[in-house]
Amino acid sequence: MQVDERLDAFRTFIEANGNSPNVCAMYFKRVRTFLGKHSEAMTADEQVLREIVDEYIESLPVTSGIGVTATAVRYYWTMRFGKPYFRRFDPRSYPVNQSIERECLEFEAQLMSSGRLSPVTVRQRATKVKQYLYTMFGSAEFERGMVNLASAMVYISEKIAHTSASTKRGFCTEIRAYASFLCANGHEDTAGPITKVALKGPEPMDSLPKCINEEDFEALTTSVDPESARGKRDLAMLLLMGNLGLRRSDVALLALDDVDWANGILRIRHSKSVSDRSIPLDSETGSALEDYVVNARPMGTGSRSLFLPDGLEAKGPRMTFEQVGGAIGLLSEKAGVRDSGTHPLRRAVATNMVNNGVPIKPIADILGHETLATTMGYLRVNVESLRKAAAPWPKEVAI
Repeated sequence: MQVDERLDAFRTFIEANGNSPNVCAMYFKRVRTFLGKHSEAMTADEQVLREIVDEYIESLPVTSGIGVTATAVRYYWTMRFGKPYFRRFDPRSYPVNQSIERECLEFEAQLMSSGRLSPVTVRQRATKVKQYLYTMFGSAEFERGMVNLASAMVYISEKIAHTSASTKRGFCTEIRAYASFLCANGHEDTAGPITKVALKGPEPMDSLPKCINEEDFEALTTSVDPESARGKRDLAMLLLMGNLGLRRSDVALLALDDVDWANGILRIRHSKSVSDRSIPLDSETGSALEDYVVNARPMGTGSRSLFLPDGLEAKGPRMTFEQVGGAIGLLSEKAGVRDSGTHPLRRAVATNMVNNGVPIKPIADILGHETLATTMGYLRVNVESLRKAAAPWPKEVAI
């Protein structure tokens, strides 16, 4: 099959899966580049193509929109073989194992009886343990002696290898709690080592806060449907955070009266910081706000909140903090931008101002920080990322 035929098939596939035209265009462009560099990807079998894809993603420089590119080429793999790139736990993938079901119910009952955990936490912990038991022991008749340190380590290093470091650390908390339960029920010999070893998931390579890059931010903005009312609203919220550095709480609490349309000034009140602040509106953000208010904001609601909930969100007179974050999260999924959230947008604003020579004090004022120390925490340099982006140091230097 020729490259053009494979690309046409890929375009049809991503369009059929409900991606917007902008997202399809981004994915198509990145897969075209991928196939141009790796023509063998058109005919490689499942395992070989997975290796090609993984190596390609690993080779991407940190300055590129790695999240969008990674999603696109994994999407290509999915098209080729008709299944998700990462296998996520789905109970429907396994026949019901009554021995595991009984074990999880007993574990959940023990957690509830302790009285130290909320019902939500208990359910989450029992669900994570059920996922571990089904993944590791499947349809076999489960016995508690099967749970040991080796099985826990295999689960972390192989079965959930594709998940984030925080997910792995979360599992370690759940499995230690389950191991303590097993020890209390006479299985100290097999489960005891799990409680005694400092079992932890991998730490991130650095503890620096995430900061979205320009290409990923562009991917977010182009993933918005500019013709729909919700798209106009989400674009305005996105630009307030990505261009002006507002918190999601700042966005949620904005009122119509906080916008000085004549002078292009936005007033931030009721913020996390103690004092109010005023920020000049740039033309892009101001135009998006005007487009939303004039052409998309619902009329006759009686609410003075600037941003109003839409559809299933509509459970109150204004957007909640969580709904603002959820709207940006949905855009991130559509654009294939991983680890976006709202705070990386805010940090990018601070970093861009520093790169353009803005002093720290005005940056702190714009972000609404009460102390310069808080602002400095946004601006630490990620040395590991710089090292990956830089050329390798020559082993020999001619003098």
